[in-house]
Amino acid sequence: MSPNEAEASSLMRQAQEWLADLRKLPLSEKSASFRLESAYEAIREAMQAFFAQHGFKSYSHEAVIAYSLGHAHISEGEAAEADRYRELRHDINYRARKVNAGEARQAIRFASRLVRRLACALRASQRIQPSR
Repeated sequence: MSPNEAEASSLMRQAQEWLADLRKLPLSEKSASFRLESAYEAIREAMQAFFAQHGFKSYSHEAVIAYSLGHAHISEGEAAEADRYRELRHDINYRARKVNAGEARQAIRFASRLVRRLACALRASQRIQPSR
């Protein structure tokens, strides 16, 4: 696969739209699991934008986190937190786990900070990319 700046931009925009939509929705104990899933999806899409930018496609959530860490898009602490939300999302989807509103609120805050920073990093890298 060749580098795809348009797909990278689209994925980042989608991550930002996940968050914009998420901020409009009420958060309660009943909705917490759904909100955490949405926060995680925003995180994953933002990291996947760099995958696309470099010409890769991944169907593994773990690979996207490892790639983002390996290419210094995220710190070790951010990778650990993203991976924790990946595991929670997995447990929500496949083990019917419930999370509380506090956990979801933390995930939303983390996603907001990370997506904002990754969006800035992607824009900066696109400005300095040599033309192909």
